Amino acid sequence: MSMKLTREQIRKIIDDMQKQIEKNPRNKEAYHDLSVARMELGQYDLALQGFLKAVELDPRFVSATYLAGICYAELGNPDEAVEMWKKTVNLDKRHDNAMYFIGKIYGMKGMWDMAIHQFNQALKVNDEMPQYYQGLAEMNLAKGELQQAVDQWHKILTIDEKNLQAHINLSAAYLDLNNLESSVRHGGIAVSLGATGATVYYNLGMAYLFAGMHEDSLKYLKLAKEADPEDVATRLSLGEAYIAKGEREAAISEWHELLEKAPNTPDALYNLGLAAAQDGKGEEAISFFDQTLSIDPNYLPAITNKGIQYYLDGRWQESLREWENVLKIDQRHTQALGNIVEIYLNQGQLEDAKRRLDHAFDVHPNEARYHYLRGCLALKKSQVKDALSSWQQAYKLDPEIFVTYATHVQEMLSGDKFEHLIAAGQTEDQELLQKLQEVKSGQAVQKIIQAAKVQAEIQKEEKKSLMQKLKSLFH
Repeated sequence: MSMKLTREQIRKIIDDMQKQIEKNPRNKEAYHDLSVARMELGQYDLALQGFLKAVELDPRFVSATYLAGICYAELGNPDEAVEMWKKTVNLDKRHDNAMYFIGKIYGMKGMWDMAIHQFNQALKVNDEMPQYYQGLAEMNLAKGELQQAVDQWHKILTIDEKNLQAHINLSAAYLDLNNLESSVRHGGIAVSLGATGATVYYNLGMAYLFAGMHEDSLKYLKLAKEADPEDVATRLSLGEAYIAKGEREAAISEWHELLEKAPNTPDALYNLGLAAAQDGKGEEAISFFDQTLSIDPNYLPAITNKGIQYYLDGRWQESLREWENVLKIDQRHTQALGNIVEIYLNQGQLEDAKRRLDHAFDVHPNEARYHYLRGCLALKKSQVKDALSSWQQAYKLDPEIFVTYATHVQEMLSGDKFEHLIAAGQTEDQELLQKLQEVKSGQAVQKIIQAAKVQAEIQKEEKKSLMQKLKSLFH
């Protein structure tokens, strides 16, 4: 039925078809039209009976076979639906709708490659149906093939350049691909086409956030919040946008407000813990991390940050406990394995440090930090040549390892330890010793700071260029 009928008109059609069937019980067309009318009323079980009767009367009745599949699908019987649609395609090799719906069922079952095959078969028959490309895009997403999904959405736009959902999808996809300019462009087009949903606003807000355009980011994240005040991700990201703009109190207020609506939101509690830690409020930070873990005991960032906070406060045993807790969740956690060794070294428990370091090497034999710690252990034992050998290996794996741990290196080289290293050094150790001298004197750190400033200026110019592009898109 191509035009919208009233319920009274549909009931009249049903009465007329039933009268025709009474006159001629083998009238397949009457059974077909009766069932179509019943589908309009949502009576899929009765409609199915009629279509099956029509197919019984004429096994080559394409429309009845196809619509019987639709009824099976509506009644929650996907396997029977697929069988009817396969019969449809056998009867009509160019029935692209049946091919498409077979693909949809395969996709729902996780049979992604078979679904893709069906969608492609449908497109061979009719390549101007946006939903077929959307079906392919959904399967690409299921397989983790984001760029291929993007290609399908662009094909939809060649058919219908104002396809709202394609623009929304592309905005989200380009955000994931870190193509901020394209994300903003498609999000902006979606808004200009009338999109007012939380999703499109959220994607625009996040794209502008990553681009460093904080005012625009806040504008769209606030709109997303207005569109869906209950969305947790939006409220969390809005807080992060406030942080990026330097409005820490507004961020904290946002996360507290979120917790009033959704008290068991671990991400909000964790973010409040980070904010407290950054403000130097260690005990408050730990309290928020504990609240996070009371909701989700395996929330790894909360455990690691507790370990860091205890370490900064010089509470070695409590820090050690947290890093051991990390390993209960992730036995290969590189940072935890190294931090446990470092804590034992700081406490002078050298045998425990060696035991844990040997285990760390078993897990990650080429980790530069572990070679550095082995050198620290050797130096604490006055095994100077072994210290040089281990530090050489660390330096080869990561030339900036000593700058990364500059403060620790300076502590290790205090007193006459550096002189002992120089005395034991060979020709091949001279570059390493020069690097250690730079770190010990602070020169290496100053070089890094200067390089960072140069890089920051470069990034600033790059960001400025991107911001200009984004601002010019819709002005």
